[in-house]
Amino acid sequence: MVEYISIGSTRNRQFYGIVRSSSLGNELLGRLGFLRFNAGNSNISVLCQIISVDRRNTVHEDGSFGPVIAARGSIPYLSSIGDYEEAIAKPIAQQVNGSAAPLRANPPSGSQIVSLDDNSLMSEEEQKNPQIIFNSFAPDKSEGYLRYPGSLVGEAINVPIICKSFNPAHDNGWGEARHAIFLARQGGGKTHAAKIMLALYLLSISEMGAFIPDSKGDFIQPSVRDLDLKKFLENNRRNVKVVDINDLRLEDTKQFIELLSIQGDLKKLIFPIKSDKWDLILEFTLGEFTDDKEKLIVNENEGITLERFLEAFNENITHVYAGKTGTTNRETAERAQEINRTKIARLFEKTLRRFTEGENLNDLVDRVLSEGNVYFLNIGSYESSTNVYILGNIYKRFRSRASYLYKKSGGKQYANAIVYVDEANRFIPQTPKDKEQEALQKELIDGIKTTRQYGLAWWLADQRPSAISKDAFTQMGTFFFGKGMTAVADQTNMESVLGKDGCNVYSYVATMGGSPFVASGQFIGVGSSESVAVPMQFFKDWQTLADQNNETLDACIQAGTTNNNS
Repeated sequence: MVEYISIGSTRNRQFYGIVRSSSLGNELLGRLGFLRFNAGNSNISVLCQIISVDRRNTVHEDGSFGPVIAARGSIPYLSSIGDYEEAIAKPIAQQVNGSAAPLRANPPSGSQIVSLDDNSLMSEEEQKNPQIIFNSFAPDKSEGYLRYPGSLVGEAINVPIICKSFNPAHDNGWGEARHAIFLARQGGGKTHAAKIMLALYLLSISEMGAFIPDSKGDFIQPSVRDLDLKKFLENNRRNVKVVDINDLRLEDTKQFIELLSIQGDLKKLIFPIKSDKWDLILEFTLGEFTDDKEKLIVNENEGITLERFLEAFNENITHVYAGKTGTTNRETAERAQEINRTKIARLFEKTLRRFTEGENLNDLVDRVLSEGNVYFLNIGSYESSTNVYILGNIYKRFRSRASYLYKKSGGKQYANAIVYVDEANRFIPQTPKDKEQEALQKELIDGIKTTRQYGLAWWLADQRPSAISKDAFTQMGTFFFGKGMTAVADQTNMESVLGKDGCNVYSYVATMGGSPFVASGQFIGVGSSESVAVPMQFFKDWQTLADQNNETLDACIQAGTTNNNS
């Protein structure tokens, strides 16, 4: 046990004191410690966080010594030896006689804030494992739902998170889905952090589904040095399905129109005429191949083919344009179609294949929401506008389907799932680049705001909080801030979550080696408030995660033996 701070006073529900000379000085910033004192017949224990450490020397601050300091640079016998450090600690959880209590501690002067291995707080059985005492300060009713994703920075104490069901109908669940966001610069460990959090939730709630797109192979084909989430889930009896984005089948006529325009310039190939009638002709034409549910008809008898499409398109030219103009425009279109036949066929068949082959996109969404399946989607690259478009449609489908299933069942069918959105700024940007991106942004923000009541959570990942819509950012319930939050706009977003004190903790933690994070929010099982800024380091491998969780939580997690990280 190390004595950190001697309390001198309590102001504004914060403890002010002097750092003990045997302690670590400024390295205490952000650390957690215990305060223990007696009040009457009650034994009061308080979990505190040190939020400020400043060095002082009152002699140097005395203006009467100014000439001496100006002349000599220091005061003999009084400089250096007269230095001391002031600290401020805020209480984050309290117990009275071992039971949770409101934060009302007012300790007498001289009370000590000590390190987390304080034996005076433990029974004889617990003295070998201070983790048990630390866990007892977790939020009320979280016992039995705790898991460890990593440890406190600079401490041999694990950080507990709360893993509960998102299904509102489940007893002892969260009551609704919980959103989260992982933020760090490239190489800052945000994907590593997300993998661990996904793993703990998907193992803790066996019926929870997840949709996880992968553009870099981080999830589907990780390197030997990276965590293999897919294999880890399979080692722990979770079925995982991998689908390629090129093997997903679309249905809606609107999607067919939009994909045609993304994959090529169909208008230039089949209707090279300056006209404002293109959209109308195309609408009339595809209307002939659309059912009453707005789905594209693709069956052999009545379904769309290139020949049927061109025939209907040319016929509709004469319906839209009157008289000779219609005839002339049709002849012009037919000549262009003859010349560009090969290019037209290539574009048309490439697009139509998305509607005739592969696994139905809507079925994938339903299996995640209704059956608790875990899907990894290989999207190849975000540089493909087609891939980004399809992924955006999947996200929109999750939003609409979660609502539909709930309402169709009369409020009885809930989801229990996570949708992971990597590079969230591509889909929910603060400043959309065009009308299409703006429409997608608005729809997904609405989904983030509404689907949690149906049991669907959105977990976002990006390099910068300021690149993501503020409307989405403020809806998140748990935040993981890694290295790289240096821009003024990013600092402002972070301060809105952590407060100034939390940002001070972050500034210190961000100077450390490795990939530390400052975590705050609903999942963090530290203290009785969601606003605690907890400096943490995620476990490096699955073996450590399994060992630490199994030791004190009896989590029954299997690390596996296939490689160094699984």
